[in-house]
Parts: sequence; structure tokens; C-alpha cells
Amino acid sequence: MNDQAGSPPNYEFRKSLKDVHRYPVPEALRVERYLTRPLASLIVRSVYRSRIMPDHLTWASFVVGLSAAAAFLGGSQAYFVAGGILALLSSIFDCADGMLARARNQCTERGAFMDLMLDRIIDFIVLGAMAIGTYRFLGSTAVLIAALLAMALLSLQSTLYYLLLIYLRDTRMGRQAEVRGLYVVVVTMLSILNRPHYFFYLLIGLSLIGIFCQVGLFFRAPRR
Repeated sequence: MNDQAGSPPNYEFRKSLKDVHRYPVPEALRVERYLTRPLASLIVRSVYRSRIMPDHLTWASFVVGLSAAAAFLGGSQAYFVAGGILALLSSIFDCADGMLARARNQCTERGAFMDLMLDRIIDFIVLGAMAIGTYRFLGSTAVLIAALLAMALLSLQSTLYYLLLIYLRDTRMGRQAEVRGLYVVVVTMLSILNRPHYFFYLLIGLSLIGIFCQVGLFFRAPRR
């Protein structure tokens, strides 16, 4: 899109934000709102009047996420720090695609589901790479088992979450973005502190809480 007649109006940050109920994350920990999205808006501003489409940013997020996974496989503190920074950059691009679509009124159901699908794929790949890289770094079988357990529990929690949305006929998406953004920042910080394996212990606890909450919400929901 060129800056000429028929081009979109100036970019509006508020218009690009999601209009959904936020996930129950404490206000002080809403890094997705106060860190990731403001940074993503810089990308959106730079491409707003270009021919770059939201799907292009979705794929950019996916490719950067793969780079983060490759870095985590290195199995050293330097690689962990690089992986954490790349994972954060991937999350920024992931926010930017939807923001660009909303700002331009280019939202589509296919784009939303493609974004969701690629997010889940890259989450699995990055966590798997972190598990392998952490095992290579520490040589601890206990940490590897904890990492695999964390991945399994997160997968179960995500499955129950989307099943509950289907049952409730709730079509709103993206409410887990705040939690995902917080996870990425925690991974980056723990990588810098040379304690990436702590993330898996945290993920086990939070996933268990999420599973119990999803099951509880199902049984409290109106019968259909």
C-alpha cells in the first residue's frame, strides 16, 4: 500500500489492540500489554503503508521461533540467552500480525486460525529444543523428565482449554496471549541467569493449576 489516494489512514495503536476479556494475570505481570505489544507497534508502524500483509508477519514469527529453537539446542548459557532473545522477538512478531490486521480492518477467520495453529507448533518445537538443550547442558536425567512432563501437562491444559471454548461456544481467541508473553519473558530472564531448567518446574505447577481450573469451569458451566 502506497501513501496515496485510497491508502489507509494513520496507524492507531488503540484500534490494533484485542477487544477480548483479558486472562487472569496480575496487572504488574501483564508484559504482553506493557512490553510486547508496544514493541510490536513499532513493527506495525513501519510496515503499515507497505505491501506487507499480516500473514507475512505470522510467518516471520514462525521463522524467528525456529531460530530460537535452534539456539536452545546449543546447550550453553550463550545459546540459551540467544534463544530467549529470539523467542521474545518471535513473540513480538506474533503480536504484530494481529495488530496490523486489526489496524487495517484485514482480520480474517483463516488468518486467526493460522496464527493460532503456528503458535502451538512453534511452542512445541521451542519447548522440545529447550528440553534437549538443557539436558545437554546439565546432563541431568531428572531435568529431562521434568521437561517432558511439563510439555505433556501443557499440551493437556491447552487441549482442555480449547475443548471448553468449544463447549461454551466461545469464539473469542487470543486470551492466552498474556500468559504466553509472560512465559517468553520468564524464559529469557532465566536463560540470562543460566537457570533455564527452572522454567520447566514453573510450567509443571502452572499447567496443573490450569488443568484443575478448566475441569472446574466445565462442571460449573450450564448443562446443554
